[in-house]
Amino acid sequence: MTIRLIPFFFLALILAACTGSGPTAAEPPTPLPQPTELPTPDPVLLGREVFSRICAACHGLDAEGYANELNAPALNTAEHASEHPDQQIHDWVMNGKLGLGRQMPPQGDNLTDEEIHAVIAYLRTLWTEEQLSRQQDITSRWPATPEPTWTPGP
Repeated sequence: MTIRLIPFFFLALILAACTGSGPTAAEPPTPLPQPTELPTPDPVLLGREVFSRICAACHGLDAEGYANELNAPALNTAEHASEHPDQQIHDWVMNGKLGLGRQMPPQGDNLTDEEIHAVIAYLRTLWTEEQLSRQQDITSRWPATPEPTWTPGP
């Protein structure tokens, strides 16, 4: 009679092991770990990197200007870059700019909008407190979509 009870004994052990090891209705399963979000890059650091890679060849490594034969102006405290609103600087980087006997090539195909904003954030770190304050005031008063000031004649 004991031989016939042995299979039932093993079956009872297996059932007990299966019901004791998994989550019960009262215990929800442990959630899987979620992927961590990548930190947003610091715009000033990104701007410095982009400036070094794209802009420094003409504007100088420290934005001191006149780094090559194109005579690109200084963008630091030495000249008047801080007298232009963010929107205008953004437009010049995106679409290029004609200057006095020189031309800044457009970078819209080479840079994302985020990178252009980051370059502007980096440039702000090069200006004095007074220049930065004045530039922020000019930026706040600049229309989002400026009206054209010149229209071609008939």
